[in-house]
Amino acid sequence: MKRNISRRDLLKASAIGGAGVLLVACGATPTPQTIVVTKEVIKEVQTTVQVQVTKQVNVEVTKEVQVQVTADPKAGPQTLTVWGSGLDLTQIDKDPAGAGAAMVAHKTLFLKKNPNAKLVWEEHGWDEALRQNIVSALLAGTQPDAIVGENFFQQYAALKALLPIDEVTPPEVKDNAILGTHKAAIYDGKNYGFSWISGCFGFEVNPNVLKDAGLKEEIPATWDDLLQASKAVTDKSGGKAYGYTLQGPLGFSVGGMFRLAVYMQQVGVTLNQADKVDQPYFNDPKGEQVWQFVRKILPYTPPGLVFEPDEGKVYTQLFAGKSAHQMAGSWHVNWAKQNKLANAMYGAVPIPTGGKPASYVVGNVIYGAMAATKVPDLAKDWVITSQDDSVQKIVFKSAGRLCSTKTSMEALLNGTDADDATKSYGKLLRDSDLGVLPQWTKEPNKLNGIWNDLFTAVLTTQTDVKQLMDEAQKKAEDVLKA
Repeated sequence: MKRNISRRDLLKASAIGGAGVLLVACGATPTPQTIVVTKEVIKEVQTTVQVQVTKQVNVEVTKEVQVQVTADPKAGPQTLTVWGSGLDLTQIDKDPAGAGAAMVAHKTLFLKKNPNAKLVWEEHGWDEALRQNIVSALLAGTQPDAIVGENFFQQYAALKALLPIDEVTPPEVKDNAILGTHKAAIYDGKNYGFSWISGCFGFEVNPNVLKDAGLKEEIPATWDDLLQASKAVTDKSGGKAYGYTLQGPLGFSVGGMFRLAVYMQQVGVTLNQADKVDQPYFNDPKGEQVWQFVRKILPYTPPGLVFEPDEGKVYTQLFAGKSAHQMAGSWHVNWAKQNKLANAMYGAVPIPTGGKPASYVVGNVIYGAMAATKVPDLAKDWVITSQDDSVQKIVFKSAGRLCSTKTSMEALLNGTDADDATKSYGKLLRDSDLGVLPQWTKEPNKLNGIWNDLFTAVLTTQTDVKQLMDEAQKKAEDVLKA
């Protein structure tokens, strides 16, 4: 009999998450059947979260990692139901040797290790639609054995809805995982998931726009360089092109937050308290320079684009030659080519004086095992199997996304499957100080909305930035006290 979490706890979960990154940001095009969750909201959630992560040390890794076969051949038939990634699972059947190859490899290896298992693999959407479907399934007691997601794992772990996998994770698997790719699944010092595919933010330049403006075709190294080049493009293009694409605030969406968080990470700022990942810290004094930078670069952005709700329209301006520079995810390499920009340039995000190289994981697909599963060993093994080199080394070639392990990343960087642009993103994922968005456990949409209101005020007023930050922090604290 399945062990169900209390309804009160699950109602807390129904307030977890937000609209999240728009689907184009993750490269997914799901058509989910979303179940409507209860509108009842618990007004007070008190969860103290401590995440203990060890700073990633980048070392050359050459040894292949393979997960050992541990299934008991005497075990009877068992069914494992997995809610799969936001990618098109039909590729397993439509193109098993191409786009579906990594998924097929994952499935094949899992069944080889567990010959008596039957795998049921389903898609239930991505981002907010997926979160709602997971919460609805938890409320109804119909949850799968293993789930997929990007940024909800700490809350589910706090609700004891997930199983920690540390005890069954071989040391070579743990050490081989690129930490930032599954940092969002680490809660209270325990790991609840591993990343199947990943991505991160870098910087993208349209060299044609720079050339037309008489500028050197290069990626700016610093914020000052970016400001100078953006001003020059805007001044010299006569309204035909602008220097920078800035995605702005929109309701409780985190698309703009995601990109600015990279700049925040560069100066040592997270949006949450360092020791309380579910508590906002919107007035960290170090963040003031980021907001000042936003105000400085705003005049060099395409008019009106900052408040465009369609993320696709925001970032295709660069492909069309109307913008010179922008923050870009690792999927932009193919996206630019699809939009006839074959010579786009890619590299690290410009850093401020005294700052550090940094990035954020995005489009990152994590698997975890559900606590209520009847087949916990299979559920955990599904997660661990995702790390095997036979899967990870073909992730990019089949799915066009970055792998999540060190050995596979080394193979990608040293091989011929990826072009130089993609390899630059691989190095960023491997080497950067990777951040993950906060996982608010109470009133996430309101907190995200407060942050976006702060963003709006920075863009539309001349009010002192520190005052705006302090006001946003007070609003956030008031929400948490209500």
